[in-house]
Amino acid sequence: MAKYGFEQKSFQSRQTNFVFFALLIAVGLVFAMLISEDLGGLVQNNLNAEMRIDFVNVGQGDAILIRSPGGRVYLVDGGMAATLSDARKEKRELIQLYLRDQGITRLDGLVITHWHNDHLGGLIPVLRLYDIDRIWECPTNFETEAFKTYEEICAKKRIRRISARAGDVLEWGKELFVQVLHPDEKTRTHSYSDMNNMSIVLLIRYGKVQTLLAGDIEEESEREIMKYGAGIKSQIIKIPHHGSDTSDYAPFLQMVGADYGILMVGRSNSFKHPSEQALLEYSSVGTRIYRTDRNGNIRLFVGGKDEKDYRIEVDQRL
Repeated sequence: MAKYGFEQKSFQSRQTNFVFFALLIAVGLVFAMLISEDLGGLVQNNLNAEMRIDFVNVGQGDAILIRSPGGRVYLVDGGMAATLSDARKEKRELIQLYLRDQGITRLDGLVITHWHNDHLGGLIPVLRLYDIDRIWECPTNFETEAFKTYEEICAKKRIRRISARAGDVLEWGKELFVQVLHPDEKTRTHSYSDMNNMSIVLLIRYGKVQTLLAGDIEEESEREIMKYGAGIKSQIIKIPHHGSDTSDYAPFLQMVGADYGILMVGRSNSFKHPSEQALLEYSSVGTRIYRTDRNGNIRLFVGGKDEKDYRIEVDQRL
């Protein structure tokens, strides 16, 4: 009976079989290299054993750069818009230039905690200059010039916008747990001055270390967040509202129980932040404070293997 197909004589010799299997192994190695994170070591990747958070000295405002151990890059707020000459005179950063100096070419995500200009204004150049995968934003609108410009740029660049609400868990890589604690569905405001209490509050956990980024929330929202109980206990807190006396509710500070507080504040600012009362409240619960107006850029490195596996570095130790 005739066989189907052709009889393959070439595979019958030992020499040919050896060559075939050698080629098969080589192809397998090349494939494995191509699917690896760093092309088998030929290309440097962004992987790191630590999470890094830079609290950037943008003066009277917030700008927080987060780099995950898996190489993802996120920015929370961007400070106030300013000219380069004004920034140099005030000895502070412009966030778009800080990103450039850090070698960052794109952002996996952006969080805008609320629409006040000391958080949104400095993001306008970032939106224009950088590719941004998506934005989590305060779930309300305000018709300021900066907000209108923000909407126009997002529409033109087709950036995905997501309203962040309490309970949302953000997908920032499997190694990080990032949850929105505030605002919830009940939180609403129609006043520009009340916008602080619409701030997005993020809890970031890497391993056994938690960081609480508290936006500009005031006592009303601090009380609301206390519903999470011991879940908000964190080693590091970004002090809300630049150390205002409206944001130092003692039971909240005790519940967080932070070892370190990061105070983002401008030199000789017109609001006279931080208040002496707020500083005393943090001191009373044992929270040591670093300040951008005195320490410059503040960098947090988190290994997360245990509750003390983190360190803080500053530009200036005063």
